[in-house]
Amino acid sequence: MTTDARSYRGTLAALFFAGFCLFITLFTSVAYLPLYVRELGGGPVLGGLQNTVFFASGVLLRFFLGPLADRRGRRLPLLIGTVVSATAPLAFAAAGNIAMLLLARAYHAISLAAFLSAASSLVADCAPPARRGAYIGAYRFVVSSAVLIGPPIAEYCIGAFGFRGWFLASAAVHAVAIPGIVLMRVPPLETLLQTDIGGGFKRVLCTPVVSGVLSGIALLSLAYSTILSFLPLLAESIGYSAGSYFIVFGSVGLVANLVAGALSDRLGRRSVAWPAVFALPLAALLLSIDGLTLPLFFVSAALGGIGFSAGLVVTVAWLVDLVSVRLKATTLALQESTIDTFMAAGALLFGVLVERLGMGSAFLYFGATTAVLTLALAYFSFRAEEKRQLGTHGN
Repeated sequence: MTTDARSYRGTLAALFFAGFCLFITLFTSVAYLPLYVRELGGGPVLGGLQNTVFFASGVLLRFFLGPLADRRGRRLPLLIGTVVSATAPLAFAAAGNIAMLLLARAYHAISLAAFLSAASSLVADCAPPARRGAYIGAYRFVVSSAVLIGPPIAEYCIGAFGFRGWFLASAAVHAVAIPGIVLMRVPPLETLLQTDIGGGFKRVLCTPVVSGVLSGIALLSLAYSTILSFLPLLAESIGYSAGSYFIVFGSVGLVANLVAGALSDRLGRRSVAWPAVFALPLAALLLSIDGLTLPLFFVSAALGGIGFSAGLVVTVAWLVDLVSVRLKATTLALQESTIDTFMAAGALLFGVLVERLGMGSAFLYFGATTAVLTLALAYFSFRAEEKRQLGTHGN
């Protein structure tokens, strides 16, 4: 599909603002609701469980809502996701116990399932093919801005007004994004996906290299879940500010988004993706150090920002390169489901490890395991590419 990117500047502006609001709600809920669970009388396992419910529900709902963007166009799932994300904080505020909070998290997951893959697909629709990585990098720049701005503001509001005050303020600001999604122009799809939903996912997974890229995203998500879900608890226990960690995390991520996307357009996705993905397990490993100093605390934040931001922007662009336009949103729905599945597993398993072994040992085991697996996956990826090139030259 060929588009004039300049004619869709308003569309991208509306999408980026809605995405900014949605990711603020997403990141702050994952990071700070474990503290809210403690206020409601729960411990680390229940704190991890509510995030697991959120991500697992997103995976299940995405089997329908993800391919919807290829079947009905991009606007409908974007609107569903924006409305649900704007109202989810109201559900958090109304939850008087953990059971009600779990139901609210399942509702919040509708936004996760509907919005994310449709948003990445719309950015790719509006981008010139030669600059796809840069455009997706600009979208991920917005995501990193939410990491940078959201947690520190949430930390302040929670301290000043309590959790319910933050929930109500978040819902009020988020509601402003809804009219932009309703009114924006959307590039028409040349061909809607006619296959059944399961068939669409199967066709994506049969595409060469896709499974390897998704495996890298899975490892990235495991490492990220440990940091996002439990960094506030760790920071509180050692006397540091979680907000300051996320400021560094987001600031570095802003630069990494723009640099990594454009760099992968020039050097190739594989050469940039694996070093970026490897940075996030290193960030988790640093958090395991006994007597963690403030400089190392911020080095971990910087590595985390590089790994999360650069790793995702390049792998998303890589997946879009690999599949046909008719399967674009379906592919990105599968990518988002991979993220959610492994973040759900990571949050729950990490919570169990924290209760049994302590925070430091939990970060050590998770960080070391994901680092080793990332190196192995990168090695096999480069070897497979070498064999493919040799086979091409031989022919």
